[in-house]
Amino acid sequence: MPIQELDEMEKLLGETTDCFEDTMKQLFDEDPKIFEGRSTKASWNSQVSEAGDEFHKALKKLVEKFEVRLHNGEFA
Repeated sequence: MPIQELDEMEKLLGETTDCFEDTMKQLFDEDPKIFEGRSTKASWNSQVSEAGDEFHKALKKLVEKFEVRLHNGEFA
């Protein structure tokens, strides 16, 4: 089983994604003026959610990449 599918790794990847999303959402609350004319809070939150999904997928692929490299002996 690939390591990124193990419960503990999936939990950590999920927590990292949640942290990313929470931090990005806070940006709007901290300085909404930088979003004027580009995003409402609702549209920003929607964009953050979509980015979070892609971020999670990218993290899983990155973990898989390093797992394969380890199995191939690239760090010996």
